Amino acid sequence: MRRWLGDHSLSLSFAFLFIVALAGQSVAGHSSYNSERSMHGLSALGYFRYLRTGNFLDGMFTNWQAALLQLGCLIVFGEKFREKGAAHSLKPKGERHRQKRDDGKRRPWLYRHSLSLAFVALFTLAFVAHLFFGTMDYDAQLQMIHRSPIGAGDYAVSSAFWFSNTNTWEAEFAAIAIYVILSVFLRQQGSPESKPVDSRNSDTGETND
Repeated sequence: MRRWLGDHSLSLSFAFLFIVALAGQSVAGHSSYNSERSMHGLSALGYFRYLRTGNFLDGMFTNWQAALLQLGCLIVFGEKFREKGAAHSLKPKGERHRQKRDDGKRRPWLYRHSLSLAFVALFTLAFVAHLFFGTMDYDAQLQMIHRSPIGAGDYAVSSAFWFSNTNTWEAEFAAIAIYVILSVFLRQQGSPESKPVDSRNSDTGETND
């Protein structure tokens, strides 16, 4: 059991942090949502009923689709583009050595691109969920001010929907750009996300083993 925990400690650590953050979101969101309802003269919702509202579910899927888009773009762009000196980048054309292996070309196309395809599928699911639950949340807000709800089609072309998308996307893209640039100049000893401490800034794609 100890060996298994050690072998999977990275994913387990992030799973634990995810659960803690999700619990925090649900508790804080429940309190904030009931405060908003009270300002409109509405009764408070119970905690478990709140977990089924568009307010909670849309908040969750808004962030999920943005994070999945970020990682999917990093995977796909990393196949085509370069950043000289960055830890996770293809080497500049003049510095690339010919691969001795066939790079898996005998494998089926689906398998060779399975990672990016998985992120495309996950992003699509999260984006659709964000649209569905975002419509629920938006309609609930309209009802609080005694206005008629709108459908998912109208919400999909609304400024509110695209505002929620673009403000999360910009943060994800900025975080990746900052990481790529800082990995050229900065190091983290022992981390596979960093170049070796003694490597030069111009060394590209030389992460710690």
